[in-house]
Amino acid sequence: MRVAMLTYSTRPRGGVAHALKLAERLRGRGVDVTLFSLARRDDDVAGSGYFRPVDVPFEVFRYEWHPDVMVRLERMVQAYVGGLPRDFDVYHSQDCVGGTALAEMKEAGTITSPVFRTVHHIDDFAEPRLFDFEKRAVAHADRRFVVSEYWRRALEQEYGHDSVVTYNGLDVDEFADLPPRKTDAPTILFVGGLEARKGLEYLVLAMGPVVKRHPSARLVAVAKAGFRGVDEPGWFRVLAERAGVADSVVIHESVSAGELMQLYSDCDLLVLPSRNEGWGLSLMEAMACSKPVVATRVGGIPELVTDWVEGLIVGPGDVKALGQAICRLLDDPVARDRMGRAGRKRVEAFSWDAAADTVMREYGRALQSE
Repeated sequence: MRVAMLTYSTRPRGGVAHALKLAERLRGRGVDVTLFSLARRDDDVAGSGYFRPVDVPFEVFRYEWHPDVMVRLERMVQAYVGGLPRDFDVYHSQDCVGGTALAEMKEAGTITSPVFRTVHHIDDFAEPRLFDFEKRAVAHADRRFVVSEYWRRALEQEYGHDSVVTYNGLDVDEFADLPPRKTDAPTILFVGGLEARKGLEYLVLAMGPVVKRHPSARLVAVAKAGFRGVDEPGWFRVLAERAGVADSVVIHESVSAGELMQLYSDCDLLVLPSRNEGWGLSLMEAMACSKPVVATRVGGIPELVTDWVEGLIVGPGDVKALGQAICRLLDDPVARDRMGRAGRKRVEAFSWDAAADTVMREYGRALQSE
């Protein structure tokens, strides 16, 4: 079985991390899988491959960046249409860009193999063109995976599509040996994107009451621009200034793997204040580091985190509740330790091996029905 696995970037984003881990597990089971990704033509970093070494053959197609998001999307799609080999047994996209390219190729008859799509979430873009692009990419797949039961129900009830749940996995051993902690300051960590979906502005605003109660507390955010590329860290820094917490907020657009491990070691808790979420890989990573989490009651998050067990759950956009939850955990080291240990145990239930087994089964069913 020859499988083409597509993802839109080489950077450390959730769907990219998912694609790399899944492809490696499939290859370990004897599947002839190749990764295909996209990178801006002026992105020198992408020339060396992905944000981490991978044990799978890969090819990166270049495209010219454009400030208009729809023009940029079309250039990305056409980079795939013009470059992808036509002779794979299965094509599997992790996002709407690859999904759209594969739909065009199948409609044109240049590929005839089954097209799979992993739907991590459906972005509710305010711009109708983007939302339509997202929905079409989901609709045109032959078969679909989702990363939570929430999104399985959503695809069925809201869009009329069947799907199979493949939860994200985690290699917990990668988080077994954290470096020594370097700070005594109460530290809140955010790992995600700057796009509106992730809700970082709520966390910045919530730092106001947190700093009043814990003056030395600080927020460290690892956050880069989202898919649209229009979300700037400067906007969040201005927001922090207006909220009176500029000296308590640090934003990193990117960090190395080693630096990220140090940040997990240094933090007291991780906060993910999302408006919309597929699953939450950063939650899993923090839990693997025995850190409690604060998150919102959206998407697949409640399937991973139980309120007052592995962390605290608040409503999306509720800045007051977010600040209160952070203060509760900063005030109570016993609760932090208990929730951290519960989180570590919880994520041990999820594995990339289980995800790969499910994916291989569905690949086989699709090929048998051809």
